[in-house]
Amino acid sequence: MKHPHHVGTTEELKTSLAAAGCWDSYAEQYCDEGCLKRYLRARNMDVTKACAMLKTTLEWRKTNKIDDMTIEEFASSRYMRDGWVYVDGNDAEGRSIVVFRKRKERLPVDEHDLYLRYMTFVVETAIKNMKNGQEQWVWMLDLAVYSPSNAPALSVTLGVLQLLANHYPERLHKAYVVNAPSIFQMAWKVLQPFIDPVTRSKAAFVNTKDYHAPAKAAADSSWGSWASSVFTSSKSSSKEAAAQAPAGPGGSDASVVLADGPADGGKGCFRPFLQLYETPFCYDRQRQLLTACGWK
Repeated sequence: MKHPHHVGTTEELKTSLAAAGCWDSYAEQYCDEGCLKRYLRARNMDVTKACAMLKTTLEWRKTNKIDDMTIEEFASSRYMRDGWVYVDGNDAEGRSIVVFRKRKERLPVDEHDLYLRYMTFVVETAIKNMKNGQEQWVWMLDLAVYSPSNAPALSVTLGVLQLLANHYPERLHKAYVVNAPSIFQMAWKVLQPFIDPVTRSKAAFVNTKDYHAPAKAAADSSWGSWASSVFTSSKSSSKEAAAQAPAGPGGSDASVVLADGPADGGKGCFRPFLQLYETPFCYDRQRQLLTACGWK
């Protein structure tokens, strides 16, 4: 009998998968050392739970023919052509950057399945695009035009969260939620119970105005106070929260330059991603990236 705090190993996970009848040639190819470790970490190094989770993923991949997806399957969809979600290069360490651009139109109900499959295609692309041995990605979610009228159905949002949590565990390095209006607070409160606490801790809410001078644009008090109250730890003192807040107004508004310090509540500096955020989506460039990643 294993000790209740036994730390499972990748060899034990392989043995469990074989005992479950799913360690075939496909599993041997898909489940490299990094994959096995991610699933173990996702289940607190519990081999039994990690085995069940990975077994489900292997079955899901085969059933949905994840490895058979192609560029042309999505080439005519608005999601690819208009850049709703796409991979846009790598950060300085080689992690893939996934960009989500909230559009003004609402996702049609009859396209939910297509959208989720396209999301799968995007994250598979992100994995193919990783450099320097990295195994995580950075998400940049542009919510500047978010509103209740164009918000996706809860079932779609939960579908995406479940897709990432169930089949791509331990992949998230950072998620930047950019220019979210204060109305998004309600949606965030609804979603929080469905998001793992570790994943929530990797979310950083930023406003691009805070990265530019003059500081007239750097002090959006309604957004700043909301972000501070929602995302600052309950254990933080008011003094600590104040220290993290953006600087007050000052200086001339004759020119616009990058601000000096991070303005994201201490969640991590968004500055390296600012230029990418402000660069419009280019379909031709995206096709080139997909081809370079090996998609047919």
